[in-house]
Amino acid sequence: MKIVEKAVYLDVCALGRPYDDQQYPRIQIEKAAVDVIVANIKHGKYALYYSPIHEIEIASNPDEIARSEIMRLLHAIGKNSAWFVSDKVLGVRARELYEMNFGPSDAFHIAYAEKMDASLITCDDRLLRRCQQVRIKIWCGTPDDFCRKERLL
Repeated sequence: MKIVEKAVYLDVCALGRPYDDQQYPRIQIEKAAVDVIVANIKHGKYALYYSPIHEIEIASNPDEIARSEIMRLLHAIGKNSAWFVSDKVLGVRARELYEMNFGPSDAFHIAYAEKMDASLITCDDRLLRRCQQVRIKIWCGTPDDFCRKERLL
């Protein structure tokens, strides 16, 4: 019997943690947690899903190294969730989330993660607070919260 990996959806903020200024302890901790999550994805414990929104946000990153490395990582170990999700159903949910005061990109990230039944991992405090207030349909937290929840640390 094949073991099915748990789905995870790291937003661009989380995927970019390794390229942020590492002088701050919080960033160091979140970077280490992202590294642990990525290692577990590579070992098959989790399946990383991404969406077209990732590619749009990554393409706008002015740091050429971060931009190319994050994109390379997504394409190497991630699965494009757009292949698995109906655009019509996704658009309806994204609009609902947008009407709940999520930004357009965040609304689509959440809608994709919900459709993949994936844990949404982010470093964006504003997004985290909003997800908790609205009580989205999936687990949402920081990389280190995820590692604690999954007992990876």
